[in-house]
Amino acid sequence: MNRFFKYCFLLTTIVLIGSCTTSNKEKRTYFGGKIIHPKSDFVLLYQNDKLIDSLFLDKEDKFLGSFKDFNEGFYYFIHGNENQYIYFQPNDSISIRLNTWDFDESLVFSGIGAEKNNILIDCFLENEKERYNHYIYSFYGLEPTAFKAKLDSLLNLRQLKIDAFKSRQTDLPENYSKVLEVVAKYPIYNRFERYPAKYKEINKAADFPKIDAAFYSYRKNIDLNNSDLMYLKSYTQYIVNRLYNNVYKEGYSNTSNEFTVALLNTIDKNITSEKLKNTFLRQIVINDFLDKSSCSINKEAFFTYFKLSSDIEDKKEIQRLINDVNKVHAGNQLPAFDVLDFNNAKHSIKKLTKNKNSVIYLWNPNYISGEYLSSRINYLSEKFPKLNFIGVKIAASTKEKAVQGIDIKQQFFIGPESKINEFLTSKLPRTLLINKKGEIVNGYASITSSKIYKQLKTLQKD
Repeated sequence: MNRFFKYCFLLTTIVLIGSCTTSNKEKRTYFGGKIIHPKSDFVLLYQNDKLIDSLFLDKEDKFLGSFKDFNEGFYYFIHGNENQYIYFQPNDSISIRLNTWDFDESLVFSGIGAEKNNILIDCFLENEKERYNHYIYSFYGLEPTAFKAKLDSLLNLRQLKIDAFKSRQTDLPENYSKVLEVVAKYPIYNRFERYPAKYKEINKAADFPKIDAAFYSYRKNIDLNNSDLMYLKSYTQYIVNRLYNNVYKEGYSNTSNEFTVALLNTIDKNITSEKLKNTFLRQIVINDFLDKSSCSINKEAFFTYFKLSSDIEDKKEIQRLINDVNKVHAGNQLPAFDVLDFNNAKHSIKKLTKNKNSVIYLWNPNYISGEYLSSRINYLSEKFPKLNFIGVKIAASTKEKAVQGIDIKQQFFIGPESKINEFLTSKLPRTLLINKKGEIVNGYASITSSKIYKQLKTLQKD
């Protein structure tokens, strides 16, 4: 994400509609655009978790949606496995142009309401560039006063940018101003929250640095319970980092089971919004389990989760996860089941893994994108060339395409009759490590975990 193309694009249909004289009753909100190299034939528009509309592409890969009585607020649209934010006011006519090969970098808004969205994208891209900037990363090794001075300078630049924009846009909605503040500044606040742990790591210090209250002076202006912002990544990332910081200061090591329990309790203590609290509780307990990359269950963490969460559906999903773990154990033979290739031909998993040390990664597009999967599997297969990597897509269909960049002969999906469904009831990603004898070495590994490297290295030597 290194560049942002500045050019103007507006669908002819939107120009015509926007130029027509209509009565107040007939005024509508429009959202359209052109997708270059589309990855599906539609664009989905959401507000929070509610699908507003499915907008289909025409023969020229353009789309257009017209909405009556449209609510002002923060939305996001999805195309393929990517998504991005957009802020609407009633009567806006917003057009997008994007190239899926550089989704965020190529995205440009035009039309009525475009300016307030272009600065959001500009801030987003700026944050992404800083995220991978080694010079900025080096700040974590500084003493607290020097670190704060560096980040305060970045905050001042963001504020100047916001002030300059507001001077040109005098009628900005209050809610939009809050979103702009979050997108522009919260990634920098994130660095303040991450600083103690990063300082200790970089300097190989025995203790966290001594920090006074002024270091976190920005906190007084932050609401940890704004559920309207829960789908804004900059906001939720900040909350997670702040919660982690709280637990680190209590003296817990993030390698211990007690850390997760303390984190769940910190969520319960600091987050009063029921919707936000349940979301974070679920996220933390699942991430902790997947990061362990094993069938090992942190019983106290799961018990704490069930005690604190009030979301019945989330609890059912977590219980299904536990049930799935208990159905397939290390040391047992791999259960027999069939998978389908993208020609709808049936294959026995036993034959696909016979006499081969195998990695069966069961993946769900609701949790991982095809682009990330391709990058990750290619990296792992190159690092461990003697292993047999087999991809099995959960909840797929013959209408869906295989993941580009991965050998299609090594890609499959699950039919409704397959016995594999018996231990995939939660639909969460799961990786099975199988040795040449067909025995399960690890029944719930995770390709996203750093622990997978040692596990694959051991399997390759077998």
